[in-house]
Amino acid sequence: MGIYIYKKFDLITSVSLICKKNYTTSVNKRLTKGERSKFSIDSPLNEILIGLLLGDGHLQCRFGNNRFIYGQSSLREHHLNYFYHILDLFRPFVSKEFKAKSRSFVDKRTKNTYSSIYFATLTLPCFTYYRNLFYNTQNKKIVPLNINQLLTPRGLAYWIMDDGSLQNKGLHLSTYNFSYEEVILLKNTLENLFKPDFLVKCSIHNHKKGYRIYIWEESIILVRNHIFQYMHKDMLYKINPK
Repeated sequence: MGIYIYKKFDLITSVSLICKKNYTTSVNKRLTKGERSKFSIDSPLNEILIGLLLGDGHLQCRFGNNRFIYGQSSLREHHLNYFYHILDLFRPFVSKEFKAKSRSFVDKRTKNTYSSIYFATLTLPCFTYYRNLFYNTQNKKIVPLNINQLLTPRGLAYWIMDDGSLQNKGLHLSTYNFSYEEVILLKNTLENLFKPDFLVKCSIHNHKKGYRIYIWEESIILVRNHIFQYMHKDMLYKINPK
């Protein structure tokens, strides 16, 4: 799945803010600093955002604040349904009239042309906390050192919906863009996520693309029972073997 950055400025039209105070603006203007500060990311969206940032979600720094960007390079119906589910979750953080953007791109390896769809939120200070967690000073996405305090079963469900795939009755999580040390940190977090109920048995596999985590068959059944309620119906195939 690919992420494609929307370069235009945030021109706000009829934005409804979901925040600590009720506030609505219906005029064509940029939000003031005070208006932007009223946005907050509360539970359960904060848990979902953690999972998405471990997966296909990105944060982009602009004008001292940050915005969340999410894209989908597969235009199959079930992937599109999931994409629009994510967009709906972040509707309070985009302009009221906002519509998802599409674009075409050429794969440098195959020379084939593909289409993708994506959205970008407003640039807001509420995303800066997550930017500081998930990005280093070189603008590279990293795994937060306190990920064991951030990842929840709900967050895991969204991480799996982004980057999970069933294989040999177990489940792979694609962690190719993270370092080996970061993947170890994720593995340790997964192992202890459901304690004291059970320990998730998993291992690290060295794939040609990088390192990935494999959740063993005997654990995936237990994991499935704990995250099923958070899965989008079109993504259930990622945890249910045929």
